Amino acid sequence: MMSSQVKALFVRVFRNTGYILGGRGFCAVLSLITTAVSARALGLQDYGVLLLINSFVLSCSAGLRFQSWQPLLQYGSSLYRNGDRHPFQMLLRHCMLLDGVGAVAGMGVALLLCEWFGNLLGWGDASSATPFWYMTVILFMNTGGAMGVMRLLDRYELSVLADSGSGLIRLVGSLAGLFWHWSFTSFLVIWYISTAASFFINYGMGAYLLLRSDSLQNFRIFGVPWVSPIKGIWRFIFSVSINQALARLSSRLTVMIVGAVLGPQSAAIYNVTWQISDGLARPAQMMTPALYPELVALKDKRDWASIRQVTHRILQVLGVFSAAVLAIVFVLGPWLLHVLLTVPWSGTRTLLLLMILTAILDLWDVPLEPLLVSLNRAHQILLGRLFTMCVTLPLLYFLTSGLGMTGAGLATLIGELVIFLTRLVPYLLMSRKQDFGRGNG
Repeated sequence: MMSSQVKALFVRVFRNTGYILGGRGFCAVLSLITTAVSARALGLQDYGVLLLINSFVLSCSAGLRFQSWQPLLQYGSSLYRNGDRHPFQMLLRHCMLLDGVGAVAGMGVALLLCEWFGNLLGWGDASSATPFWYMTVILFMNTGGAMGVMRLLDRYELSVLADSGSGLIRLVGSLAGLFWHWSFTSFLVIWYISTAASFFINYGMGAYLLLRSDSLQNFRIFGVPWVSPIKGIWRFIFSVSINQALARLSSRLTVMIVGAVLGPQSAAIYNVTWQISDGLARPAQMMTPALYPELVALKDKRDWASIRQVTHRILQVLGVFSAAVLAIVFVLGPWLLHVLLTVPWSGTRTLLLLMILTAILDLWDVPLEPLLVSLNRAHQILLGRLFTMCVTLPLLYFLTSGLGMTGAGLATLIGELVIFLTRLVPYLLMSRKQDFGRGNG
């Protein structure tokens, strides 16, 4: 039986998950339609090149991005509740600074490496010198500070507007490009505009909430300190940021490795197959951003019994959801692959099965990573990520070279299994020994 506190927590989590899910579901539909339109407008070869360029840009951005929304929730929740306006505003500026520094650094790395990666991945013929200007889109990719404000103030319904707007711009632009036969460069411009629009919508919503919040009156950006003196904040920031950067970087590198070994067309098939598998599991994954603030609150209260109860309940729900995902993918997977990329089911059956198993393993990590982070065990997650990347990225290259797309799918599954075990084992040990509070002061 769930306690009344846990029941209330689930109500909030599922309500906010519903907001996120509604927006993400809409965006997923837009993305699938955009994929189909763009692949037909550009041809599978050029669409694969567009995918590789965007994967490179996203990799540079992800590799140097700070998870600025997490310290805002981890340290800002109590400051906001207690009305500590000055330290809270300093923390907010700190998070905004992290967004800016990460964006500039990511753009610099992209500009330095663009030509080399272009030659390696074979996008030079299609894109000429275009990717150099496209690297500046990284300046509009970091919106963690704004997202943190919306989540802190429990306005999850606003956080989906930016992604929806970006998806609509890409879809409308792709349709226009299909009908008017726009060039490859025009599609890069569409992707650029959509990313910039998402940035301004996110920070526009954040600014709107700041102006309405009593705790944020007289907020300034000039003549005030931008670095928070909160003890332990930098250790927390680097732990969660490096882990998330490696997670995003790994996902982008897998696409680029497949492209480098098998070519842009195979990279497109691999990526879309993953999109289908991950998209079916995405509804449950949307609990993570809604769950994290609740786990932080329980940790602050030292309510270990509720933490354990919440985690067990979520894992039970995910077990049922996983079975449903497996059933759906065998019904819709072949049709989606044919519609999106006009590839035959016989050539992608094994890849799709491996990808859906990977997505299910990723799904079961939904409560584990935010739980470990909230309990100050982010270093364990980071070590697990580093170990997995060192093993599975070379494995991906060799298996893809030897077994083609099946090898790529198998390596991806092995990598996700290792990641899952690095989260599950610490949780089981804590649960068995009942030492959730260790290391939390």
